[in-house]
Amino acid sequence: MPQSKFEHVKVAGLLTVVPQNEICIYDEAQYYNNNVKKIDRMRKIVGFWKRRVADIGTTPSDLAIDAAKKLFEQSGIDKKTIDVLIFVVQKPDVINPATAFYIHRELDLPKSCMSFDINQGCPGWVYGMHVAHAMVESKACKRVLLLAGDTPAEYADPKDREKAPLFGDSATATILEYSEEKLPATYFDLGSDGSGFESLIKPVGGERIKIFDKSSRFYDEGDALFDIFEKGDRKVCLASARYMDGLAIFDFTMNVVPDKIKALMQYAGVAEADIPYFMCHQANKQIVQTVAQRIAFPLEKASYEAFENYGNQTMNSIPSLICMKYKENFGEPVKILCASFGNGLSWASCVITLGGKGTFCGGVQTFEKPKNFKTRRELISNWKNKILGDKHE
Repeated sequence: MPQSKFEHVKVAGLLTVVPQNEICIYDEAQYYNNNVKKIDRMRKIVGFWKRRVADIGTTPSDLAIDAAKKLFEQSGIDKKTIDVLIFVVQKPDVINPATAFYIHRELDLPKSCMSFDINQGCPGWVYGMHVAHAMVESKACKRVLLLAGDTPAEYADPKDREKAPLFGDSATATILEYSEEKLPATYFDLGSDGSGFESLIKPVGGERIKIFDKSSRFYDEGDALFDIFEKGDRKVCLASARYMDGLAIFDFTMNVVPDKIKALMQYAGVAEADIPYFMCHQANKQIVQTVAQRIAFPLEKASYEAFENYGNQTMNSIPSLICMKYKENFGEPVKILCASFGNGLSWASCVITLGGKGTFCGGVQTFEKPKNFKTRRELISNWKNKILGDKHE
């Protein structure tokens, strides 16, 4: 899409939550044949160290709800002033309706609050920021709650050493609001290349390849969706599998993304000297530093700290890095460059000034499971009774 500019939108609050369960790469030494030297080498090159993984049954919406509650409580912003709720998610609670409606209920937001999901991966937070900026700048609303949640670690086979150590679970809450006063402009550049649609994908479960039960007239015993396929010491079930063409994504990142970032900087009228930090999507250390070099940024401005401590948090890697960097001094305005890229294939970059009077950053905090949390079996029992018309338990 065309590049865009906004001058009346302020980020009033930002906070990240991560699960309590921490896994260190050395905790999984058995998957490297207990070769500590190999682990050390991987940590040096790729940046592996620690990541956070949610308990089974904890969903992206659970993390996002907790992030929102913490942000409301700690920032002092009244949830009743939220006009729009946007939830960026690629693993919704249900196929329909949008998970944003469930979050709306759990947060007890006003009925006048518009709610919807955005299905997006790694560029999702910047995509959501652009949508929120456009809505607020147009005066269609005054205050937006942007939530982003993901639990990518769930799908990673621990024996797959190319992907398993990469991913960590998290959620972020961001509040944006209208400012009558003209602010330092925020600039965006977003786009997509659908030729890479199959480069990072969960192919089964949607309308294209439906999952039918044995009672359906469409059920085919030969579809093999729930069969277990083995290759070496790995086991794969197509019904839950995700596919990633790492080489295609790397080529896209190296050949497309740097030029898009340069074009955005030119549009925004900024140079490297104007930007204290380059907030690159935390795919891994090697990618962060290579992208930085290709746009002529010194490596000390291109931190991979979020990846090192929390893993690749997909859509939340940039806001998590911001929370890590600016919790202690978020009150001072600072101009940063954000660049994300991923499935679709897609990219999204922005130049934004954060901080100043009336802003809050809660940093990275630990997820607290809600008291009314229901297990998978409890949910299944509940829906069985509802669908069969029995009394709700």
